[in-house]
Amino acid sequence: MDTTDQPLRVLYIDDDEMALTITQIQLMRAGIDVEVTSDALEAVGIMASQGLDLILLDSVMPTIDGVEFLQLMRSLQIELPVVFLTGHGVEELRAAVREFTVLDVLDKRADRMELPHRLQGLYKTHMDQEIKTGSALGGLHAAS
Repeated sequence: MDTTDQPLRVLYIDDDEMALTITQIQLMRAGIDVEVTSDALEAVGIMASQGLDLILLDSVMPTIDGVEFLQLMRSLQIELPVVFLTGHGVEELRAAVREFTVLDVLDKRADRMELPHRLQGLYKTHMDQEIKTGSALGGLHAAS
């Protein structure tokens, strides 16, 4: 995707309906195309059927947590870049996802106001890295 021609396409997965709504509005106002869901099965269907650029993923959810969902994505060979957006233990989550390649772990409170800009910047860096290395998933390691 040429980031100058098309808006970033994001799927946000979170069990908190209020967070889904607020984040969807925030990202849409910034020109980002965003789909939202609180259901892991629905999320897999959206990933399979829609051209997405990035997954924005909550870490604490009741049926399947964010790390388990990331494991599911990778087991299904879904290699979309992932950014975690969490309200609980950013550093602990970074340690938990160290074995995976994720673009970043963001804090719902601290990073909320700059979220659209941060996502666009992370995705641009990801694409630049992918072009430079020629890798299938050239994301930044969560621990970096």
